[in-house]
Amino acid sequence: MISDLTPEQLKLRYEPKPVKQVTSERQLTAARFTPCGTRILAGGYDAMLRLWDFSAEQPTELASSAEHRGWVQGLALHPTEKVAYTADSWGRLQEVSYLEDALVVQWHKDQAHDGWIRALAINPDASALVSVGRDQQVRVWNPADGTQLRQIDAHHEDVYACAFHPDGKQFVSGDAKGTILHWSTEQDEPLGRFDASELFSVLRLQDVGGVHALLFSHDGKKLFVGGTRPKNGGNVQGTPLLLVFDVESRELSETIELGSAADVYVRHVEEHADGFLMATTSGNPGTGKLQFLRLGDEQPFYVNTALSNCHHVSIHPDGKQLAVTTTVRGSNGNGRPLKDGEYVGNHSPIHLLAIPESP
Repeated sequence: MISDLTPEQLKLRYEPKPVKQVTSERQLTAARFTPCGTRILAGGYDAMLRLWDFSAEQPTELASSAEHRGWVQGLALHPTEKVAYTADSWGRLQEVSYLEDALVVQWHKDQAHDGWIRALAINPDASALVSVGRDQQVRVWNPADGTQLRQIDAHHEDVYACAFHPDGKQFVSGDAKGTILHWSTEQDEPLGRFDASELFSVLRLQDVGGVHALLFSHDGKKLFVGGTRPKNGGNVQGTPLLLVFDVESRELSETIELGSAADVYVRHVEEHADGFLMATTSGNPGTGKLQFLRLGDEQPFYVNTALSNCHHVSIHPDGKQLAVTTTVRGSNGNGRPLKDGEYVGNHSPIHLLAIPESP
């Protein structure tokens, strides 16, 4: 039980070690282990999908797909079949098979939303796929054939994130101003709302913040919400925040600061099977961290500052490995540095880390 361990013992038990990495030629938005655990599927800012074999000593790119036309920001994997659902900044939603290590589009909707699809979520029995986007819409789809089941018009802002409850019958959607709506898959009116408005402000005539990460706890009793406490606009600064809500009451139970104002956003959060959280933060170029934390503690018990601008973390099905999507420190394309008179473009290493075996 992690509740019986001190923070020092937790770090000793769970501090991950670098194992290998793969470097994509472009920046990636997210990367996830497939259910079999031997493959990683990733989407990027170059409109590409890529599939890697991470089981070998040297990671190998097995296939790529160029069917998208914009940033591939939505990525959800079928829980049992070799199928993924991806969405982009042009409003395209598609199902992609990665059977036989080939990326093959099974169905697609070129205008699933009016513009940018921000996020996707699929429920545990794969009976419903949720998409949210810049058009302020929440839409529910049949994953099997792409049929739209429902269209919900309840937000009045860009919708950034969504997540399913473990029971598969409830989900949440969070928008640019910190409003989180709680839904049933069977009705169009929300069950209620969570107030995460602390994650939003208007600074320098600029809307800053919003809900950037959503996750229900494994037992379904808590909702974790990631974002920032905005400090200023322009080059956005703000303290990365993780808000913890009680699902039944929808009341805020804990506010956790995960860095300085330069770290800015909690981009992603996952819960390990042993009951602690893994969170990524990303802000100014070269900043951002991977952190492990136990609820109730004042500080994370593990903080990795060697990785730059951590965007996404995926936990391997065995719980012993994780893949972290980052960017390269110093390659921010502003003329520093130059190589043969050319700007150095950024790219996204995927770092594979391993948690030690339990003693």
